[in-house]
Amino acid sequence: MRSASSSPPAAAGAPARRLAHFEGLFFDDFAPDSAWIRESCLVRLPPLAETVRFVVRGEYRPHPEARGAEAGPPGIDFAVDGRSAGELRSLPAGPFAVAFTAGPSPDASPVLRARLRGTGWTNFLAWLGRVAAAWPGGGALQRFRQQNRNRQIRIARIETEAGEVVFDFANRQGPFSAAFARRRAHLGLNIAGFLTADLGVAESARAMIRAADAAGLSTALFDLKLHCKNRRGDPTYAARLREDNPYPVNVVHLDPPASRDLDHHHPRFRAGRYNIAYWAWELPEFPDAWLPACDYFDEIWCPSDFTREAVAIKSPVPVLTMPHSISFARPAEPLAALRERFGLPAGAYLFLCLFDLNSYAERKNPRGALEAFRRSGLGGGGAGLVIKVQNAAANPDDLAALRASVQSLPGAILLTETLSRADTYALEAACDCLVSLHRAEGFGFVVAECMFLGKPVISTDWSATAEYVTPATGVPVPARLVPLEKNHGPYAKGQVWAEADAAAAADAMRRLAADRALGARLGAAARSAIEDRFSPAAIGARYRRRLEAIAGW
Repeated sequence: MRSASSSPPAAAGAPARRLAHFEGLFFDDFAPDSAWIRESCLVRLPPLAETVRFVVRGEYRPHPEARGAEAGPPGIDFAVDGRSAGELRSLPAGPFAVAFTAGPSPDASPVLRARLRGTGWTNFLAWLGRVAAAWPGGGALQRFRQQNRNRQIRIARIETEAGEVVFDFANRQGPFSAAFARRRAHLGLNIAGFLTADLGVAESARAMIRAADAAGLSTALFDLKLHCKNRRGDPTYAARLREDNPYPVNVVHLDPPASRDLDHHHPRFRAGRYNIAYWAWELPEFPDAWLPACDYFDEIWCPSDFTREAVAIKSPVPVLTMPHSISFARPAEPLAALRERFGLPAGAYLFLCLFDLNSYAERKNPRGALEAFRRSGLGGGGAGLVIKVQNAAANPDDLAALRASVQSLPGAILLTETLSRADTYALEAACDCLVSLHRAEGFGFVVAECMFLGKPVISTDWSATAEYVTPATGVPVPARLVPLEKNHGPYAKGQVWAEADAAAAADAMRRLAADRALGARLGAAARSAIEDRFSPAAIGARYRRRLEAIAGW
């Protein structure tokens, strides 16, 4: 059952979602390559993006047991969406074909109907035979119950004039061709999120746009008007923003608790659409308090298998893994120029720890990176640790604690300026190695971005990053699972997350600082792995396959 909630279910006002189907057609042993019509039949065609010319192919096949009133062919009338599409009378034995045209209709799913003519008397005798089975003399009527007159009109296939099969009734287990629906579907996404904001859930939406573009999917970009704590300063897709959502599928990048505000700010956005939530979550158990958010959506997409497993075990709707796409213009400036831009030491081996303080310092765990750097002993020997934070002003206590830690550690540098995406990539490129000793990640944008730049990464070997940071592509740091001793935002006391081994991380720092060739090898493997697994083309292809399936419903 869905969680109790005052919100309306996502299905309210949405179109019925059924696979293309048929009613009133039956199979028998008389002609296994086709179906027969008892009285009338309905065939619902898949949604069409354009007008298509179809052909119904069938046969009048005289039945060897049809005699008397059953002999001879019935007539048959065809109609599409209530409009006549042809009639057949006095058929000779053998095949027949009826052509008709169908196209986009109000419900985007044309309906073909066929009705037999001249079978009223024999159908009545069939009914009377059932009713009078136990009556004296009722046995003489039993042969009509087989409806052999009706069985003589056979429907074999529905196909296009070009020969694309839509329904093949010789295939009794699955007459409908889903491949036809996929080829003909009008695929498009309405991508909604904080598309201009500087935060992870906004970059999630922008990553989806890149992937959809790479797959050639039509998109409408919708900037949510809900409250956002972060700066709205990313102009990447500003010119493409619009106020409508014309495509059949919405994907909404929004934290689950904010879902209840979606209808308030955008009252008609969900209506008549298939609604997908894109959610990240960083711990093994999805919060019970967030389950009512499922009522707003038909399915959920997640950026990692780790997140999917946490959500799916509780969700009343389907949950799929749809990773983020990673692709951007790599900074072309020389290393020296990049470092000069950020005031970084020119010749040092620089480790980078980069995160948003709004994403909770306890989860991102910069203190773990500072402790590992302290233990490495590299601070006074030509290496440095750059701690870069976003939203410093909104988190004064966390910032003060970081300042104190950095001031007491030689070689540590704290950067607090809010950066654009391009400048963030430049900072990542200016450093030699990323250190992310996070306690939990739902995907790990910064980790994947640095790998895309060819940087070696030292990363906690748990949660989503463990799915792509391996000993071949980086340095996974062993970790033990520990219970949370108190609440940290949505991360509740009693759940578990990871505590990375600071000594192992320190050893990794020393090895990479001393062996630049090792770092180069890991960085090259990291770059290749991200390009293969998370390229916009690869992720966009996943979107396309799922949308093709949805389009057949």
